Amino acid sequence: MFSYVRSRSRLAVGSFTAVLLTVLAGCDSGSTGPSASAIQFSRNISLPDAQSLLQSGPTRVEVQVIPGTLVARRVELEEPSDMSGPEQVRSRVTAVTAGTDMATFTLELGGIQITANASTMLRSGDDEGAHDDVSASNDGGGGPMTLADFVARVQADIAAGRNPTLVAFRQPPTSPQAPNDGSFLAAELKLNEGNSHSVVSLNIAAANLVTNATPPPDGFLKVLGVSLELRLSDGTTKLKHKNPELEGASEFEGIVKSVDQAAQTVTLIDGTIIRIVAGTEIDGDEGEHDDHLTTLADVQAALTAGKTVKTEGRGLVDSTNPLTIDAIRIEFEVEGEEPPPPMMMVEFAGLEVEFETPTS
Repeated sequence: MFSYVRSRSRLAVGSFTAVLLTVLAGCDSGSTGPSASAIQFSRNISLPDAQSLLQSGPTRVEVQVIPGTLVARRVELEEPSDMSGPEQVRSRVTAVTAGTDMATFTLELGGIQITANASTMLRSGDDEGAHDDVSASNDGGGGPMTLADFVARVQADIAAGRNPTLVAFRQPPTSPQAPNDGSFLAAELKLNEGNSHSVVSLNIAAANLVTNATPPPDGFLKVLGVSLELRLSDGTTKLKHKNPELEGASEFEGIVKSVDQAAQTVTLIDGTIIRIVAGTEIDGDEGEHDDHLTTLADVQAALTAGKTVKTEGRGLVDSTNPLTIDAIRIEFEVEGEEPPPPMMMVEFAGLEVEFETPTS
């Protein structure tokens, strides 16, 4: 049995540091977890390996998608015990339509549509309250908003060419959603100012993963009515299986305050220490427009230049005073650098059609 604790703190720099911890219920708060440097976080697997795992039963998958494409960069099959956690979709918004008590947000990722209603918790994701067109009911600080205010904020950003990133959460359905079912009613929606890369974290079954008789690609992961390409043969896609010993892994997200290259650590604004250890995967950049940083030296250089660097990832809690996490996977991204206009990838009768979304 697991409990989920989300810790948020307001920051003067205009965002927040959030640490989402998954801990064993009844675990002592001062206990020390297993040494991450002594554990293999995940192992590479083949497409047949993944199919075999899914034949034994459904599980949770986390997919990172290369921006502007339907090609999976990293696919990790987790454990059945992870299936009870919230499902998540993150992508840039290209359009929004709204009625009196419902709104639909169309995402860059395959045109996936996220629905919100009066029961959806809505958060702005920043602290600055910089958008004057939003009414006073938005308290800034990432606090709750009304649906009308949230829609107005997104529409204003799209009109200004900013195409904000939306993060949608929901409780998982009783059984994995059918591959061609594109519905997603969000329990919580949050605007993410820092990371525009698309991520999908859903429960899946064997029907979601299919091989391609005429590669490339080698296969497809079908979720929410979208077929994500798996290109293992040329190394584009990494397919991994989480180490089942890593129960209690935590997700972290925040703004980097400082870097210690000798100790291989970064310290977040709220004092959380993230350690880079043997086996830590640092997500790389993906082209000339990508604003990811791939080394601690790059992060330090960005901070020295006065830039704000956000980080997120997953790791194991080693100690709690101060909170110290050994990173399993981590990515760094410079905040405030405008990404290129989103390229919406939509499938029509098995064909991919690419549209450049107008910014004005």
